[in-house]
Amino acid sequence: MDTSSSRPSTRRGRRIMALGVVAAAAISAVVMVPLLAAAQQTGHSSSKSTLQERKVGKYGEVLTNSAGYSLYVLSTEQKGKLHCTSSSCLGGWPPLLIGKNAMISAGPGVVGKVSHVARGSKWQVTYNGWPVYTFVGDSGPAGSKGEKIVAFGGTWYLARATATTNSTTPAKTMASGGTATTTTTTSGGVTTTTTGGY
Repeated sequence: MDTSSSRPSTRRGRRIMALGVVAAAAISAVVMVPLLAAAQQTGHSSSKSTLQERKVGKYGEVLTNSAGYSLYVLSTEQKGKLHCTSSSCLGGWPPLLIGKNAMISAGPGVVGKVSHVARGSKWQVTYNGWPVYTFVGDSGPAGSKGEKIVAFGGTWYLARATATTNSTTPAKTMASGGTATTTTTTSGGVTTTTTGGY
């Protein structure tokens, strides 16, 4: 039986299959690139999280994540104990998470103490002892819509990038000029101290 006439057809079939595999790989690569870019843009959880300083309107120099999204603290978590633990809280205020043993780098102007607290299998970044979060209501970088929202047992405040102590980290302690101001008055033997803010 003469099989010579079927050999060219078999070779053509193999070439077509090979071209199909190459094309599929190319399409897969094209699809993966935007997916990876989108994942990197969120910046909520990554193996290396960079903290940055960014001017946010009247609030001055605010702490942001690597994508420029403002970071917030919850008033009841001043000592580092996590109170935002429900799915509804975490859905509205995604914590800034990193993998365990990951390095955290701080950009220029970020002068406070950077550390972490355990959250499940990951670490949540802390700043001057405060666990930090982003807010889903901020539509883009340098947002401030989460400032002074009362929810989940406390009040949410933007985190000051220039703060070096625990008590001065929430933006509420800053005056319009960028520094905390304290006024003490005495009347009838009673001394009242007020701290200026926004």
